[in-house]
Amino acid sequence: MSNRLVNSLLLAFYVLANSAQLVAQSVTVKSVENRGLLFTDNQAGVDGTDAGYSLPIGSKTLWMFGDVFLTSPTTPHKDFLGSLSNCGLIVSRGSGTSPLKSYLFLSDPKTKLARPLLPNDPTDGANVRYWPFGSWYDSAHNLAYLFYGRILTTGSGAFAFRSVGNGLAVADTSRPDNIEFKKIPSNSDNIWWKSDPDATIYGSAVVTGNTDGYIYVVGQREGRGGKRARLARVKPTGIADKSAYQYLGARATWSSRELDAVDIEGIENFPSELSISYNRYVGGYLASFSVGISDNIRLYVSDNPWGPYRKIAEISAPHRILGKGFCYAGKEHPELNQESGKIVYITYVDSERYWLRMLKVTFQK
Repeated sequence: MSNRLVNSLLLAFYVLANSAQLVAQSVTVKSVENRGLLFTDNQAGVDGTDAGYSLPIGSKTLWMFGDVFLTSPTTPHKDFLGSLSNCGLIVSRGSGTSPLKSYLFLSDPKTKLARPLLPNDPTDGANVRYWPFGSWYDSAHNLAYLFYGRILTTGSGAFAFRSVGNGLAVADTSRPDNIEFKKIPSNSDNIWWKSDPDATIYGSAVVTGNTDGYIYVVGQREGRGGKRARLARVKPTGIADKSAYQYLGARATWSSRELDAVDIEGIENFPSELSISYNRYVGGYLASFSVGISDNIRLYVSDNPWGPYRKIAEISAPHRILGKGFCYAGKEHPELNQESGKIVYITYVDSERYWLRMLKVTFQK
């Protein structure tokens, strides 16, 4: 084979390998529309939520929330009834915002009030909370897997809590209105990854849209400048086996040792929650996350789940102008995408309103 032919082939391979990157770099944000608060009108007593992860489960989509306020849905002044660690609702599957107009909170059949998706254990104290994070659906067995955080409250302020670590739970979804997650054991307190100094806890997000046969799970660790992201992967058959997980190491290698894990370049300073999904229009993996505790949401893209991620845009998250609140929990819901991902839908939480707010983001090339 001549040197000229070899060089031509190498050039062709180079162009193909970098074509997705060139497309992604040409994408910009055309518009951002404020689509308002979600799920505020309900008869389940829910009067405030955060988190807001969503998981398609067949013909339905399960939405999951953390730290839920309950008030009486029948009294004029909405008497405060207490709070839940978490809860969920069901909507029909579909794109755009139309499916979100009709929803059903999963409720206790006796009280008709929202119930936990992942209940507290009988031995848990009053300060123990379980917050939902990323999830994955096993369509072959009608099972939903949920990564969750075990949280201890330490007071009454917005930041008066500490993380114990993250675990994994599973639920049968064959009857969506009956979903209840059960923790998968790991040790005495069911924690898979403990929140020790310099440790990484995995489950902040599960990457959607990849087709290489792996489930990719995003983790977080505390670092200079805020939280930094790391990545684990596992085959679907091993999702419930912690020893089957591999961790992203240097130079895009994978190791069974957690200590070999390295940061994902480009994803940093996010407040525990985010999303990563493959977007056909953008031509790569779209990462969406709030910037620390601020009023901005970053949209980054990469050719691979493991990065490096580069900036498409940083958009504003509207909030109460005269208030002292902040915005957090920014993430995309790819099951709502339109026009192959040209239009995406992102939610976040305004701390003063304490409800999910939605943005409609339209890209252009």
